[in-house]
Amino acid sequence: MEVDKTGLETIHTALDEWERTGKLSAAQVADLKTTVQIKRSEREQIAQYFFFIALFCTLLAFGAIFLNEKLLEKIKLYFSWNDLAIALITAVLAVVWFLYVGRKRKSLSPVAYEIYMVLGGLSVLTSLVYVCKQVGTDKTYTSFLAISMLLLSVLSMIFRSKALWIGAVVSFVCWFGTFSNWLSADNLFLGMNYPVRYTILGVVLLAIALLQMRVSRLAYSHRITYVVGLFLFFTALWCVSIFGNFNTIVGWQAVRQVHVLAYSVVFGVAAALSFYLGIRFKEDLAKDFGVLFLLINLYTRYFEYFWDSMNKGIFFLILAITFGFLGWWLERKKHHTEKVKPVPQS
Repeated sequence: MEVDKTGLETIHTALDEWERTGKLSAAQVADLKTTVQIKRSEREQIAQYFFFIALFCTLLAFGAIFLNEKLLEKIKLYFSWNDLAIALITAVLAVVWFLYVGRKRKSLSPVAYEIYMVLGGLSVLTSLVYVCKQVGTDKTYTSFLAISMLLLSVLSMIFRSKALWIGAVVSFVCWFGTFSNWLSADNLFLGMNYPVRYTILGVVLLAIALLQMRVSRLAYSHRITYVVGLFLFFTALWCVSIFGNFNTIVGWQAVRQVHVLAYSVVFGVAAALSFYLGIRFKEDLAKDFGVLFLLINLYTRYFEYFWDSMNKGIFFLILAITFGFLGWWLERKKHHTEKVKPVPQS
């Protein structure tokens, strides 16, 4: 729902009061606030597109400058800088930038604020890169990713930035991959291949999201953790249903696909349970993920067991009916997404 600035302040004040009196939880207040936005004029919408273009160009500029070793060497030689000097300069720029944006926050739109936070986060990561180069950390980037995760998560909590929290979660996922690979033996970490260990990581992220809902200071970002955890869990579990827990492609190809059928059953049960819980607790995302991955499971099993024996025309007819049904179902849901959840009367 879009309202003017005065209406938005009134709604936020009411939601904060309901949270203070215990009528709504911190997570419910955070969810409801995301459904109400300031009505933007055409000029503001155009400005928002320009902000996105500016962010994209900035990312390209960072990549072109800080990933170009020859250019960096020329800059370092010209100014007689070492890696620690560049790290210090970018750290100071990051501090100044965050202080400036923090003071200007009330006058910035949510999109502009998050874009500015991304720029500050890039400056912090640039400083960290050169500190790691000066110190000489491990080549697996495990230390860099761990420190990145800590820095971005702390900055996100201080400035309540969802963009920085996304960076922290991505750093955490990448850190887990490099860390588990570093400690793995024969491509197995604690007896788990990559799909299995990322399935477990998805469960961990979902548990963290549930904890965030109960901590008011972290409730603003619990939805991000929840979405990433749900996506990671189902995507990894889908890979498990195909590859099982084999540690090499050769070992997987040496057995018939029926040997990993149990994983397919687990995948189907997980998707069905997500669909049921989504209906039970009116959680659309869990319900949608459940339906999507139930279909993915069915079609994957078809390709594994029936592609050579079933008529291809029948298969594509079933596919057309399925996607036609999905389109009809999504069209029915469209008007629900435009409604604001009801709030209790004060």
